[in-house]
Amino acid sequence: MESKEPDHHVFVDFENIQAIDLGGIGETSVEVTLLLGKTQKRLEIGLVQQIRQHAAQVRLVEMNASGRNALDLALAYHLGAAAAGDPAGSFHVISKDKDFDPLIAHLRQAQLKVSRHDTFSIKAILSEGKPVVATDKLTITVNRLRKSTTNRPARKSTLFSHINAQFQGQLADNEASEIVDALASRGIIRIDAKGKVTYPGI
Repeated sequence: MESKEPDHHVFVDFENIQAIDLGGIGETSVEVTLLLGKTQKRLEIGLVQQIRQHAAQVRLVEMNASGRNALDLALAYHLGAAAAGDPAGSFHVISKDKDFDPLIAHLRQAQLKVSRHDTFSIKAILSEGKPVVATDKLTITVNRLRKSTTNRPARKSTLFSHINAQFQGQLADNEASEIVDALASRGIIRIDAKGKVTYPGI
């Protein structure tokens, strides 16, 4: 019988994120690849037991070489190989290292579903890719602008960057523009002819 590709491919930068709980992956369509640095010779016994329990869903990749960004490059390789083999899947990088973000943005331009998470959370992984309606994104944006009382973007271009950053580069090409248009049409913001932004509705 042909094996089915998992819905979610997870790549853990174990040098960067070591708080890993695999207990929630049973009965899910998730495959986890743990990438270990050359100097990481020991794993916590509880994690070892979880790896054994979910052996069919967990793969260990041990680095035999060290050096600047060695593990990051290996992770990028395995991510790319998995994406080539399952372009319809969802891919997750577990790392606090923002150096992965340009790669993720590049893969998103190729219409791949890729995201980075600062922590390992099965709930967040499984919810990734579920659509967030435009009104939800608009509400999120308004709430964050209201909280940023002293640091709101003063120019239209920086407002675009601010909105893209708050959604961690996960917006489609035209979504930031749609959010800005919605803010303006509702009187929440005003943009003058020179691109200056004010916030009369906040």
